[in-house]
Amino acid sequence: MKKILFVLCLFFSMNLLAQNSDVTIGTKHSLDSEILGENRPYYIYLPEGYSSGGEAVSVMYLLDGSSHFHHTTGIIHFLQNNGIIPPMIVVAIHNTSDRTRDLTPAIVKKQSEKKKFPTAGGANNMLAFIETELIPEIEKNYNIGPYKILVGHSFGGLFSMHALIEKPELFDAHISISPSLWWDDQSLVERVENLLESRDEIDTYYYMTMGNEGGSMLGGAMKIAALFEEHAPEHFDWHFEPMEKETHGSVPHRSTYDGLEKIFSSWYQSDLAEIYAKKGWDGINAHYDKIAKNLGIKKEPSESDINRLGYNLMGADLMSDALEVFKENIARYPQSFNTYDSYAEGLMNNGDEAGAIKYYKKSLEVFPCNVNAVNILADMDVTYDAEKAFIAMSEKELKPYVGTYAFDQGGVAEIFIEDGELVLKSYQIDRQTLSGYGDHRFCVKPTNYLLTFIQKDGEFNSIEVQTGFGNTVNGKRTEP
Repeated sequence: MKKILFVLCLFFSMNLLAQNSDVTIGTKHSLDSEILGENRPYYIYLPEGYSSGGEAVSVMYLLDGSSHFHHTTGIIHFLQNNGIIPPMIVVAIHNTSDRTRDLTPAIVKKQSEKKKFPTAGGANNMLAFIETELIPEIEKNYNIGPYKILVGHSFGGLFSMHALIEKPELFDAHISISPSLWWDDQSLVERVENLLESRDEIDTYYYMTMGNEGGSMLGGAMKIAALFEEHAPEHFDWHFEPMEKETHGSVPHRSTYDGLEKIFSSWYQSDLAEIYAKKGWDGINAHYDKIAKNLGIKKEPSESDINRLGYNLMGADLMSDALEVFKENIARYPQSFNTYDSYAEGLMNNGDEAGAIKYYKKSLEVFPCNVNAVNILADMDVTYDAEKAFIAMSEKELKPYVGTYAFDQGGVAEIFIEDGELVLKSYQIDRQTLSGYGDHRFCVKPTNYLLTFIQKDGEFNSIEVQTGFGNTVNGKRTEP
């Protein structure tokens, strides 16, 4: 392997120091609704990295919020940290006195059900509350992008189908979990058919599941899936997933996880090799422009994704293409030493030794601890003294960097001064020395990671660690 990941990466994925603090996953709020004539409680979950002044995030409106808030936010936290979905706020809408009233459409076919459900039929009011009161309140107080998802289970899934029929453009995606489509003798089946036949396009993604339930529950879902198959208008994407191993009670967790994966599949499963083979960089740029348009989320191919594409092309002996890709990575990520290192390797494999030497040296200018570049230059009888780049710093100059830093994927590190050197220590991790070389950048020795201190308002309040594969982890300062 050209590059080796060292044991320090464990420090970024484990909780290494015990901390005595409470864990909070959300905040409680409420809104006085004129439409519903009552105070409506809701919870808010903010994703890691959320900032009112940062990039706008997607939002999920979650029905039966008090029942599903905990497991749903756990799913979102996990999927976001693994790069499968973008950051997302959750607005968990609680039930109040009458869940049946709020989540069911009016009974129009099976009049006998009015005796069993005397308060039913308030779904239009609930939908109006969400559209005209709750959504504006959330958009006023949070940094929300245009992409909205509605998630509902059972009667909540029925409400989701009703919302699709009444307001097809209100939500960009739905996760309808075991919807109670038996309701009113499956009257929503006919309403869905009328919707599909009356619209030339519906720009929405509809993900529907069904647990191990038969009868009119399953029958209604299968009828609607058949209508989607036969009459789906332009831009209407959908997926129906029977989940025979899940009960009506267990199906929400699996459905939410799988549904989010489906909705954001184009966001995280981009096959750059396939796109590049067909249309080159123009095709890749068009692909990400389409993601931005469809999801309202700006996304660029990551440094590691582009690097992988370059090595795939080089392995296929498509050297001109590989060099183009490596050079594009430099243009997109000029602060990464790894982009120069990879381009240098491509030049070397293409017989351009002078070019390779130039870019290996450039890699070392960006990051003097790139041992790979030093060793390869030595093999070419080129001497490069990387140590000359490091700057001697006094304890006074080192002191502003001292502190405790908590990392976004778990783990805590202490950075302090010892014997005149800046040192990083963490539970079960050996002593690491930080050697500076300008612009608040340090080499972490002996593991040879690049650590950059980030300054805000005159203080260093966070750090970024680059592993050498185009991947970074970030830590926030918790103590001076």
